[in-house]
Amino acid sequence: MLSLLENIQGKDYAEYISAHLPIADAFSLTKNGWPAADKMRDSTRILNELSPYHLRTIHTNRWFCYCVPPGYSIEVYLFQFTSKSKDILIANYNSLFYKDVTWYKPEDLCFFKGSILISGSVSHENICFVYNENLQLPGLWENKPSALEEQIIIPE
Repeated sequence: MLSLLENIQGKDYAEYISAHLPIADAFSLTKNGWPAADKMRDSTRILNELSPYHLRTIHTNRWFCYCVPPGYSIEVYLFQFTSKSKDILIANYNSLFYKDVTWYKPEDLCFFKGSILISGSVSHENICFVYNENLQLPGLWENKPSALEEQIIIPE
């Protein structure tokens, strides 16, 4: 497993997203949990732009590097990954991690092949793991033992 050591921004971010295109067929974004996020137009606008690619919305108590107590759920949006949905991601985000700001956009980008996680990120925690070490990725990475407990599978 690869673990990202520093944020990917700008052209490197676009290259990171594009590197998944030959392999991934789906990606997920998680509903931003900040209280003001629902009031901001960015979240709604991005979800509307991605709506032609929306596969389904998942409510779960466990997602990549997240676990919430019983009675709570994480809202995860699953989308088809195509060259057009890739362009929407690149146009609306400029980095993988969010620093020193409260973002109001869906976050925590994960890529999948079938139902298997290829790579996952947690935007505010500076976490990004890649489980396909054959991807040619920009940025500074280190090899780590696989965190198989975090390598989620999309539920039926």
